[in-house]
Amino acid sequence: MEEKTAPRQELQVNIRNMREGDIEEVLSIDRKITGKNRAFTYDFSPLGGELTLSVVAEAEGKIVGFLLGQSSTSSYDATDIAEVQNIGVDPGYLHHHIGTRLMQFFVDCCKKRGLDSIHAMVRSQDDQLIPFLKSMEFIEGKLVEFVKPLKR
Repeated sequence: MEEKTAPRQELQVNIRNMREGDIEEVLSIDRKITGKNRAFTYDFSPLGGELTLSVVAEAEGKIVGFLLGQSSTSSYDATDIAEVQNIGVDPGYLHHHIGTRLMQFFVDCCKKRGLDSIHAMVRSQDDQLIPFLKSMEFIEGKLVEFVKPLKR
């Protein structure tokens, strides 16, 4: 006899601008992802971000994802840009396109602000974030990072 499985119910996700009261839930997701107990102050250091340009995903009564962004003027070409400082999705909520929805909302916010482009710095071997950014139509920029290790 063939076993029937119940159809997978679509997760209801709401994407919205981040509020000050969301910070603890964002930190909790970051701890699940990184295993580190990082904290941040009003400017979101060390996670990065600007409250007015950061977004969260809510599902089942809690925050399940976040994108921390900030705006600045590029010193390279003097344009107004947005920077993705950090993006994360609760591991229990992967494969629901939450990252895509967060990025789409962020892009819309940046367009409404009249920003010229969005930038994200990624480790060259990041086999999760690079394909994600490419799927969101990000292209490699012109800047290359150079690092000089300091001997102690």
